[in-house]
Amino acid sequence: MKPEPSTLSTPHKSNDVSHSKTPEDIALDKQILRSQIRPQRLIAKNARTAAEHEQMKQQYRDHILSLIPKDAQAQTIAAYLPTASEPPITAALHDLHARGHRILVPVVRPARTLAWVVWNPHVEHPLNGLGIAEPEGEEYDTQAFVAADLRLVPALAYARNGRRLGQGGGYYDRIIPALSADKLRESTVGVVFSHEVLESIPYDKWDAVLPRVLTENGIEPLGDSAL
Repeated sequence: MKPEPSTLSTPHKSNDVSHSKTPEDIALDKQILRSQIRPQRLIAKNARTAAEHEQMKQQYRDHILSLIPKDAQAQTIAAYLPTASEPPITAALHDLHARGHRILVPVVRPARTLAWVVWNPHVEHPLNGLGIAEPEGEEYDTQAFVAADLRLVPALAYARNGRRLGQGGGYYDRIIPALSADKLRESTVGVVFSHEVLESIPYDKWDAVLPRVLTENGIEPLGDSAL
């Protein structure tokens, strides 16, 4: 499959420039980068052939399944249901569910918080105001995300130092700090397309930092884990 096109540019030349920026400047830089990534995802999606899309689904499936030990008993995976332009991980979730694993996905709640609901692929789910499927059922709090055996964290981009650029709601920035260093290092993985792993991104001090990212090309260490 031909590589995804990339025209992303970041306003910063180094990973530390954000420290000299005002909060307003950083917010504007983030907005600019998001405004580049979102339409590019749609353009790339529409440019893929059916065969290329199937190949990409298989790549994400294989890489996600590689994170589960082959001899593992039923595990809990905190994941998410992607939109049409996000990395296609739904096939992997179907496979995990078929193997007996428990899949938790987020639902948006007031005050920019997330609850977690068990996902059943055989049940139709209503869409929220953002067009994201949200299962109905018993809701679990942040502890369910923390206690999961594996966490897949969506984003618009990751920097090679581990910084994460989300959609702007701050949902994951609020819950990732609840993870211990071991849980963050051993069982938490960001998910983006390979061309969205950038040399640097604008960031605030509270933005989450992850040690690994998963793309269609595999699993890549970030930050100190890359050293």
